[in-house]
Amino acid sequence: MPLPLRLASRLLLSALLLGAASLQAAPMDSAAAQAELAAIHKLSERSPTEALERLASLQAAAGGNAPYALRQELLRTEVWLNEDAGRLEQAYAAERKALALALAHKDRATAARARLGEVRRMLDQNRPDDAQASLDAILAEAPADAPAMLKVTLDTTQGDISNAKAHYDKALGAYLRALRLLDGLPDSADHRSLLRGRIAQIYINNDHPEKAVEATGLGLADPGVPAPAVAQLQYTRGIALIRLERNEEGIAAFEQALRGALAAGLVGMEASVRGNIADYYLRRHDYPRAEQEARKALEASNRVKDQNVIVMAKANLGFALMGQGRLKEGAPYIDAVAAQLREAGASADLEAVLDEKGRMLEQAGQYRQALATVREQQALQQSSARAARDRAIATMQEEFDASQRTRQILLLKRENHLKDAELGSRRTAQLATSFAAVLTVLAGAVVYVLYRRAARSNARLQQVNTQLEYHSMRDSLTGLHNRRSFLEKMRARAELGKQERRSQAAGGVDCFVLMDIDHFKSINDRWGHGVGDAVLVEVARRLGAAVRDSDMVLRWGGEEFMIYAPGADQEHVAALVRRVLDTIGSAPVEAETCRVAVTVSAGVVWLPLPGADEELDWQRAIRLADWALYQGKAQGRNQARILTRLHAPAGEVLAKLEGAKDAAPAGLVEVERIDGPARAAS
Repeated sequence: MPLPLRLASRLLLSALLLGAASLQAAPMDSAAAQAELAAIHKLSERSPTEALERLASLQAAAGGNAPYALRQELLRTEVWLNEDAGRLEQAYAAERKALALALAHKDRATAARARLGEVRRMLDQNRPDDAQASLDAILAEAPADAPAMLKVTLDTTQGDISNAKAHYDKALGAYLRALRLLDGLPDSADHRSLLRGRIAQIYINNDHPEKAVEATGLGLADPGVPAPAVAQLQYTRGIALIRLERNEEGIAAFEQALRGALAAGLVGMEASVRGNIADYYLRRHDYPRAEQEARKALEASNRVKDQNVIVMAKANLGFALMGQGRLKEGAPYIDAVAAQLREAGASADLEAVLDEKGRMLEQAGQYRQALATVREQQALQQSSARAARDRAIATMQEEFDASQRTRQILLLKRENHLKDAELGSRRTAQLATSFAAVLTVLAGAVVYVLYRRAARSNARLQQVNTQLEYHSMRDSLTGLHNRRSFLEKMRARAELGKQERRSQAAGGVDCFVLMDIDHFKSINDRWGHGVGDAVLVEVARRLGAAVRDSDMVLRWGGEEFMIYAPGADQEHVAALVRRVLDTIGSAPVEAETCRVAVTVSAGVVWLPLPGADEELDWQRAIRLADWALYQGKAQGRNQARILTRLHAPAGEVLAKLEGAKDAAPAGLVEVERIDGPARAAS
C-alpha cells in the first residue's frame, strides 16, 4: 500500500514562508498572531477539525489588510490542516488562493510552492505523467536563488513522482538530494524523518524491506520528530516488518501508527493503517477481527474519498465475510472491486482478487462459481504471460524494430512525395475544370493528414519501446547499463567479425576495466545500507564523468563495475585507468549523514592482447581482468593491474593463473601496476 503523500508533505511545505519572511506589522500581526498560530499548531496534533475552526477565527481577525507574509502563512496552515482532516478539495482551494496571492505580489518562490498543490492533486488521481509535466513547468519558472526549503520540497516532489512511476533509482536520488540540502538547516529533524520514511517506501517497493526497517529506525531515532511523522514512520515500518514475516513486531508498529493517527485526527492515515491490519488478520484466517478492521477502514476511507484505500477496504471486508461463510454478504464487495479493477486495467491486482475468491468459493462448496472464477483468472494469467513475452521480444529486437520503423517512415515520405507530384500533375492537366482542381486539393489534404497520423503513431510507438528498452537494459539503482545490455553489446561485437572490428577500431583496442569498491561491506556495516546505496550511486556518476561518450559503463553486480571502451588508444589505456582511480578516490562521497572515503581496485585487459592466441575472446579477457583485480585486492587495494602481454596460449595462462591466485607463475604474463590517489579522510 503506497504511503499517503499528502500527509507527509505537511511539514516540508509549512516551513517555506517562515524561512522567506517573518510576520511583521501591528501587534496583532506579530506577537499575537504568532502566539495564536503556535497554539493552532499544537491543537492540530490532537484535533485538526478544532484547529481549523480556530484558524478561521484568526483569519477573520487578521482581515484582508494583514501583511502579505501573515496571509500566506495562514493559507499554508489552512492547506495542511484540511489535508490532515481529509478535506482535500478544501486544501486544493486554499492552495489556489495562496497562488493567486503570490502572483499578485510577484513572489516567484511562494508561487512555485503553491503550484505544487496541483502536482499533489495529480498524484492523488494517479496521473504521474501529468504531475511530471507540471513539476517541470514549475522548475522552469522557479527563481535560481530559491530558498533551501523550497529546493527540498521540489526534490521531494520529484521523488514522489518517480516513485509513483516505479522509477525507484530516480526517486532515491531525488530524496537523497533533499536530505543533503537539509544538512546545516536549523529545525530540520522533522523534515529529515519524513524523507527517511519516503526512502523506506522506495526500499519496500524495490523488495528490500530490511533496508526499509533500517531507514525508519533512523527516522524514529531523530529528536523532536512530531507526532504525525512518528505515525507515518511506524506505518511504513509495519509494512516492512510484515514483508520480513516479523509479524508480531509489524502488527505492533501498525498499532502504534494507528494510535498516532487517531490522536492527531489523521483520517487518511487511519484508513490506510486499518486496511493493512485487516489484511494481516485475513492472512492469519482471523476473519472476525479482519471484518472489524476492514469496516473501520472503509468508513474512514469513505470520509477522505481515497479510492485506493476504499478498494482495499472493500476487498478485505468481502474476503473477511466470505471466510466466515457469509458468501451472500461478502460476494458483492468482491464483485464491485473486481469490476473496478477491470475498468482500470489493473490485471495483476484483479488476478490476485480472483485467485482468493475462487479459493473461498471452493472451500464453501460453490464449485460452479469457483470454476468460472478460476477460468477468468487463468485467462488473465495467459494474457499476462503473452504480454510479458511480447514485451521481452520487443525489447530484445528494439534495434531492429527501430531501424525498420525508420525505413518505413522514409518510405512513407517518399510515397507522399510521389503522391504530391502526381497530384500536382493532375492539377496541371485539369486546370480547365475548377471542380477537379478542388478534388485534387482535398486528396492532397487527406494524404497529408494520413501521413501526419502515421508519423505521430510511429513516434509514440518509438517512445514507448525506447522506455521499455531502457528499463530492461539498465540497473535499477544506479541507472547504468546492466549485464544484459553488455551481453547484447558483445553479441553485436561478435557478429561484426575480426576484420570489421579492426576497421571500426581504426587501429585501437577494445579495453575491459573490471572494478570493485574497496571495503564495501565495511561501509554497509558501519553506516548502513542507505549510505551504501548512496555510495554506489555516486561511484556510478563519477565513472560516467571519467569516460568517453562512446564507452559503456555498467554495474557488473553488487559493488562491482565495468568499463568497456571500444576502439581505445592502447597508449592511453593507462591514462584512462589512472583518471578513473583519481576521479573515484580523490574526494569522499557526501552521503546522508556522513562523508565516506571510497577507493576501487581494478583489473584491466584489452583485445587484441599482444602474445595472445585466437582463444582469447572477451569472456576469457574478463576472467584475466578478474584475476588482475584479485591481485590488486590482495596487495593493498586502491590500485589497478593492467595485463599488457601473454607468453603462452590463453587457455594455458588462465588455468595456471586461476590455480595459483596469490601470484602469477613466472614468465606467463606481463603486468603494469597503477596506484590510486591517497585515501581521502572520512
